[in-house]
Amino acid sequence: MSRLTLLALCAIVGTVVGQSCSNPSETRQVFGTYLNCLKTTIDNDYIALEDEVRNDHRAAAAACFAPTIAEANAKDRCVLAASDLDTKAWDRNGPLRDCSICRTFASSAIKAILSTPAEDQKCIRREISKSIAKEAEYCLKNKLSNFAGIPDIPDLEEGSFQAKESVINSISDFILINSRLSFCAERKPKRALTTKKCLANPFPGYYTKHCVAVNKCDSAAVGGCAAKLAETKAATCSCIDEARSDLKSRISGIADAINDAINGGRGGAPAIGGSGSKVDACVANIKRQLITPVNDWAATIDHALNSCIRNKPTGQSLGIDSLLNVGCRKVIADTSGTATGQLKTGFDFVNNLIDAMVERSKRFCGGPHCQ
Repeated sequence: MSRLTLLALCAIVGTVVGQSCSNPSETRQVFGTYLNCLKTTIDNDYIALEDEVRNDHRAAAAACFAPTIAEANAKDRCVLAASDLDTKAWDRNGPLRDCSICRTFASSAIKAILSTPAEDQKCIRREISKSIAKEAEYCLKNKLSNFAGIPDIPDLEEGSFQAKESVINSISDFILINSRLSFCAERKPKRALTTKKCLANPFPGYYTKHCVAVNKCDSAAVGGCAAKLAETKAATCSCIDEARSDLKSRISGIADAINDAINGGRGGAPAIGGSGSKVDACVANIKRQLITPVNDWAATIDHALNSCIRNKPTGQSLGIDSLLNVGCRKVIADTSGTATGQLKTGFDFVNNLIDAMVERSKRFCGGPHCQ
């Protein structure tokens, strides 16, 4: 280790040790130091940590689900065989099997992620993180007295580009596992609760590398700062859960927003084309569902995509309007009665995707498996 690195480490540790966190600004600084510690730890071992995510999720599924119906009946567990995870969540045999347009959108999104250059992805994360910080600050103000604000949030996923296939595989596994758990909950709620409880702490050594990283960065704060850091972390992780619930509620509300546009008070409005059409109303209603007290997420996503993607198709604007437009047109034009079912399938998938992303964010929150 170089002398310069040693001096830098001593300066950081000395700053933290020398603080008592008796005022909010010190607590904010210590939380920032903790996040930067996590950032360094993750960057140095991203692939190994990502491998642990996937391997431990699969091992947890094997430990908590039953591979056959007979074993599920005997152990009162939900059913999921190891081979069920061999498919991708967006393949034709996955949860989206009854929604072809959902598979098209999901597959296109995956291809876009895989083909987007590292710098563009980093730019998108940077833009989105600004809005995430606003949401976090709004929530934490209600949980922590004398809250001094969010420190600069480091890019914890900077290493994801080198492991993008692994990240996507991990997300697919989580969606498949959660989808099966949701399916089970609709039919056997008691079994689903038992299985879900098991998944929270499935076996000794679960997420060992993650727990080591958390404990290492926790240990940098001592005395009063240790207690304040623990309080701030607990509040932050609680806010993540609340954000998940709020977003899933908004997603669920989109179905009502679409129905309002189709069946609402626009008797003379054209169904598909023209200004003021039901499609326009449908898109507008959905976008309203994405407005929180501190963010307009549709505008945030549009801005991130249009400002960060350098090789855009000529003359085209990237954003969610076109995606929503296609979806609304399909639902409004449907005369077969299948669109409603496909809509539910799509929203269920999005909810499971939200869960997957939240769990990625919460993997450094610790938990009973880290005790």
